Amino acid sequence: MRWLQTEYILKGIYLGLLLDVALRQAERPATDWSAPLTFAACTLGGLLLALTLAALWKLRQGYRIRGRLAPFILFLLLESPTLVYVGILGGTLLGAWLIREGETDPLFVQMVGGGAALGLLFWVLRHVRERRVRLGLSLAMAAGLMGIAVYWFGLVEGVTARYKIENQTVFGVFLLLGLPIFYLLTFAGQEEETEIEVGAMCATLGLGLALVTQESQQVRSLGFILPVVLYFWYTFRVLPGLRVFKYVLRGISHASVGRYRPALLAFRRALQLDPNNRLARDEFWNVHVKLDFNQLARDPQLLALVDFTLCVERAGSLLLQPNPPPNKLADAHRLLDLVLNQRPALQPTVAYWRAVALTHERKFDEAVGELEWLLDPALHEPGDANRQMVLMPAWQLVLMVHDELRHRVGQPQLALPGRRIEAIAAVERHLAESRDDASVLPLKRLLYQDLSEEEFEAACDGDLVPAAFDYAYAQQLGTALLADPDRWERGAAYLHMALRGLPALAPGICIQLAEAFHKAGQDESMWKYLRGARQAGVAVGHKNLPDQEKHNYFWALKQLGEEAMGRGDVDAALENFNLYAEYERSGIETLRTIAQLYEQKEDALAALRVTDRALQFNAKDKDLLARRDRYYVSVTPEVLRANLETVQKEFDADYCLRKAKELLDFPEADLDVVDWAEHLIDLALVVKSESRAAKVMKARARWRRGEIGEAGALLEEVRTPKPEKFGSTDEEEAWYVSCQLLGDLYLNNLGKPEQAIACLNDFKKSPKSGAKTLYRLGQAYEALGDTKKAVRCYQQVTAYEGNPLAPDAQDALDRLGHRAS
Repeated sequence: MRWLQTEYILKGIYLGLLLDVALRQAERPATDWSAPLTFAACTLGGLLLALTLAALWKLRQGYRIRGRLAPFILFLLLESPTLVYVGILGGTLLGAWLIREGETDPLFVQMVGGGAALGLLFWVLRHVRERRVRLGLSLAMAAGLMGIAVYWFGLVEGVTARYKIENQTVFGVFLLLGLPIFYLLTFAGQEEETEIEVGAMCATLGLGLALVTQESQQVRSLGFILPVVLYFWYTFRVLPGLRVFKYVLRGISHASVGRYRPALLAFRRALQLDPNNRLARDEFWNVHVKLDFNQLARDPQLLALVDFTLCVERAGSLLLQPNPPPNKLADAHRLLDLVLNQRPALQPTVAYWRAVALTHERKFDEAVGELEWLLDPALHEPGDANRQMVLMPAWQLVLMVHDELRHRVGQPQLALPGRRIEAIAAVERHLAESRDDASVLPLKRLLYQDLSEEEFEAACDGDLVPAAFDYAYAQQLGTALLADPDRWERGAAYLHMALRGLPALAPGICIQLAEAFHKAGQDESMWKYLRGARQAGVAVGHKNLPDQEKHNYFWALKQLGEEAMGRGDVDAALENFNLYAEYERSGIETLRTIAQLYEQKEDALAALRVTDRALQFNAKDKDLLARRDRYYVSVTPEVLRANLETVQKEFDADYCLRKAKELLDFPEADLDVVDWAEHLIDLALVVKSESRAAKVMKARARWRRGEIGEAGALLEEVRTPKPEKFGSTDEEEAWYVSCQLLGDLYLNNLGKPEQAIACLNDFKKSPKSGAKTLYRLGQAYEALGDTKKAVRCYQQVTAYEGNPLAPDAQDALDRLGHRAS
């Protein structure tokens, strides 16, 4: 069985023995105090004997009282839990045996067994990790113990007692007198005091008070209220500090005789419980100061307990005091020696604090050596985290704090290549972690104010720029200096640096530079920076730019486009205006300009595409409409076919067909107009090679040229075979038109009335067929000699009153010897 488990069981047994003795005393006459005195003498005697043995043992180990008797006794209680428990429990058992005169009855066994069971319950509750749950369970345990006592002893009216107490007041007083000994057991225990023991003590206190104050109902209520109040007050207000105090006392006592390992363990636990406890931290540091290198080398377990980071912090706190006394400086040196001896990786940190100590001691030559070693990156591994942690305070020391170090270290170091950039990086890393640290801002201003563009560029690796650099601050410096006629070039240098690290703000920065150079009369540089604004915007993407930077980017594009137009550079103008056209504010005029530029370049297809986009803004713009007609004429089918994959979605084949129809429907159109129409039809066929409407249009154009055979072949291609299902209404209408036109062609031009009848009968099914179709059918039947069908068709025509063909149909009927029905 482990000692901690035994400790809890022994606490429970003590409570059982206390209850047993109290019951025995309650059976005696109230004037007989021999039993309590015997019990107290045995218990205290056992404790005194245990403390005496513990004192002799500790004195033999080297511990000394030195006039501090009370702290020494507390230390004995804390460091000799086994002896204390043996003394108290042994004395308690002896007292109980003497009171019973050596007899053992069932009540004694019940009390001791019940106490042991209670101790096991203590141990189980101790392993509940969640403090709130453990707090509640301890309170419930206390309430349960009181409830069991009330039930067992019949302390409430109406409850039959399992065990009758003759003198309840004496019983209660005896319980109250035994509580300090139980608290002493809890205090001296090796295990930390918890809410569990407090709950048991409060339950015992509540029971004792209830019995002592039973004669007064008003006062008796204190027996229930006071333990609850005491439980919460003690567990929340007293217990946390008491735990820390016990560990600190142990640590101080161990450290006083050189037992540093248990001392460090005690102080570590105290700081875990309360990291802000000043006494624990100070004593913890004092132990580190006393540690000997040889002792650490011999004792790996002691070495594992040393907190070297805390050693550095302690040394720093000593050295940051104004004018630290020699003993504090000696302590700091000793801590730093300890760290360097055991943790060589912390040498940069040690070097910084040693330089601070040497500066206090006015040993400037040695301080300069430490600082020069620390600030030289060639002597350290790249990215050494320990060095980076102290670089900023090191630069602050040599540039802002001490004049001697500034002249001997700070200024010479800044003049070396790369040192200023490294110092800036150290400052920026510090500010990234502590944004509100205003004490670093003077150092930051000092480092940036003399930074040259050459130093910055030397720190860049191609497109990679220093990460720890305040590009926004460089932009602010540059913007402020641009307004100064004497220092504007210095401002431009800062803006060059800002450009490298602020790609999303680059268009605006380039425009600032362009305006500055224009003001200085250097227009060539002005155009260079405007081109830089364009390049930056393209690299980032205008959709990713902040709103103002997007406007800056497009403004630069417009200036570049207009400048290129002014000097006749069509390609450059197109490059800029095409990018500018992506701006939501560019408008229709930008597209008109682009179309004009493509026209100058003789790229009709590109001009046409831009014009079609412009017409989406204003479909009635006369200039754009004229341009569209002109560009469609200029685009050849071969060019369109070569670029079909690119322009197919944008090319307006429907416009070509509408315009061609408009031209062919004009009765007086000459061959040039017909050529124009056929050109448009050919363009439409490039995009829609299977379009029946386009083929019908092309047949009409060939017919107008007199190419009857070609026209007929095209129309037959459309008509035959008839699709089972048309893809669109336009395709269906085109098929019917092909039937109509073929009927006329076969009847009037090719002398094939039989084919004409087939075509016209197909067209007759169209909702657009009428008197003209019937008249043509009559002519065809008449040509075949089928007078009966011809008459029927002519008669149907005469039914259309007012139709221009009705008189001709009547003439045909007269000719055939029939009258209209």
